[in-house]
Amino acid sequence: MNFRELLNRYMQQLDCTAKELSERSGISASVISRYRSGEREPQPDSDTLATLASVLAAIASEKDASQFEDGNAFTEDFILSTLKDALLSKTRTYAAFLQRFHLLYDKLHLNMKELSSVTNFDTSFLYRMKSGERKLSDIPSFCDKVARYLVNTFSDEESKEQVSSLLGIPPDDIADSDSYYAVVFQWLTPDDTVTEHASASKESSSSVSQFLTKMDSFDLEDFIRVIHFDKLKVPTLPLHLPSTKNYYGIEKMRGGELDFFKMTVTSKTAEPVFMCSDMPMLDMAESNDFNKKWMFAIACAIKKGLHLNMVHSLNRPWEELMLGLEAWIPIYMTGQVSPYYLPKQVTSVYHHLNYVSGVAALCGESIEGAPLDGKYTLTNNKEELAYFQRKAKHILSHAKPLMEIYDVSRSGEYQEFLQKDASTKGKRQNLLSAPPIYTMSEALLEEILNTNSVTDSDAKILRNYWRSEVNRMEQKLKNSVITDKIALPLESNYQNHPMHISASGCFYHTPITYTYRQAKKHWEETQAYAKKHEAYEVQINEQSVFTNIQIEVMENQYVMISKLQSPSIHFVIRHPKLVHALENFTVPVVE
Repeated sequence: MNFRELLNRYMQQLDCTAKELSERSGISASVISRYRSGEREPQPDSDTLATLASVLAAIASEKDASQFEDGNAFTEDFILSTLKDALLSKTRTYAAFLQRFHLLYDKLHLNMKELSSVTNFDTSFLYRMKSGERKLSDIPSFCDKVARYLVNTFSDEESKEQVSSLLGIPPDDIADSDSYYAVVFQWLTPDDTVTEHASASKESSSSVSQFLTKMDSFDLEDFIRVIHFDKLKVPTLPLHLPSTKNYYGIEKMRGGELDFFKMTVTSKTAEPVFMCSDMPMLDMAESNDFNKKWMFAIACAIKKGLHLNMVHSLNRPWEELMLGLEAWIPIYMTGQVSPYYLPKQVTSVYHHLNYVSGVAALCGESIEGAPLDGKYTLTNNKEELAYFQRKAKHILSHAKPLMEIYDVSRSGEYQEFLQKDASTKGKRQNLLSAPPIYTMSEALLEEILNTNSVTDSDAKILRNYWRSEVNRMEQKLKNSVITDKIALPLESNYQNHPMHISASGCFYHTPITYTYRQAKKHWEETQAYAKKHEAYEVQINEQSVFTNIQIEVMENQYVMISKLQSPSIHFVIRHPKLVHALENFTVPVVE
């Protein structure tokens, strides 16, 4: 059992919350969160580990928890030794991995630049990793990419003989690509990290599923009604503050963020708002009252018509990252946010915040684990504001789009993206809530349009869209192998969950419903389309996983999540970490 699992097990058996452990140990809530998620670990001989053991033992004593479920005594010495052993075991595991990587690197004379390209690590990091100066946080993920690299690059007989000699196995054991990959991955990856990787992958898939489910069920119109966004009145009374004001500690820092938005929203500025922060989310978000006021401030900025350039920090525990993205879904749907990320890894010790608008700038800093000693400075001094505006531009010049967001206002740009993408080579798979419009016959399309009493003008839009999709698919199949995974509900359940034609590509949001007979006919036409096109494969699910989103995966390049209605909008995600997680989100396929 690794450190993360042990800590969570002890806390669960003692009914100890993260907040309680944080307050009694003096370790910040964000650090405790990282320990529990496996994103971070203390050193085996550190005072931090000793403090954790002491506090857990004290809580056990207070709650009369004399022993574990397995009978071991709940003492400080026992807790410390087990946590320490778990950390030391991981150190030994890492040493075994590094030794094997060295052997493989030397035996095959691996090219570090090529490894950098396939693993998404800088060559300088890989050289330092090889020398032991830097450590990988995710060994199985790295080994997965290295194994795939070997299968693709070292597939000739001489290379395979070298690999089989190194691994001490017959060459026949790696004759085909699947066995070659499996043998290399298993050899390169220490046994206990494979188990840990499987557990982490399960948690990652769960977080992704939760994110996609919220995306699927989200209705922008309902959200607007619930928060009374349509009746929201933007404050107009200007906020007068000194030209420079400092805020110290968590409570005051929260106030600093709200003051920044008050100054921005109540001013006459129409310039975009720049937001970039890697401050720990948990420290700032513990107050529900602050959360509500912060979201209200964002809503006011959106209502005013301001565009937000948001640089997200992805150097966070996976669950915290996904929860953060979930929280931003309503804001993304407005089409007034451009999300970015910084591609280079930043330190997790020294945190920064930079907010800049047309009238004010808020900058802040804190040290990991010491939020009470953090500081914000809010300024509207012209010279300082000009400096921070230039700084924001420089940061954006280094940032990459976290995702491209295409709503109806960007339909022209979306069509340009689709046309360019059609000629891009790669392996694709799509998770669809209904058979795709490009496999439908013109006769069936006309029948469905008549059944739904579609107006002549709308019918013309949909016919043009169908024609363009048929042509685009033909172009894609010249360059790609495509698998469509399609939901086809059972007839007995169809009336409760009828299918709709997907027309989000032309931002047509009025539901066009199939009868069950029409849905079955389209499915038959899709099967016929697959027989006609060698590069096209179709699979069926008897139960729909999502009803209002479709997911297109371009392997190792991007994932596009298309929301069909409320509103029709497309999110093209390119960040490798998110793409990998979404690519590996699996849905059971029932033949």
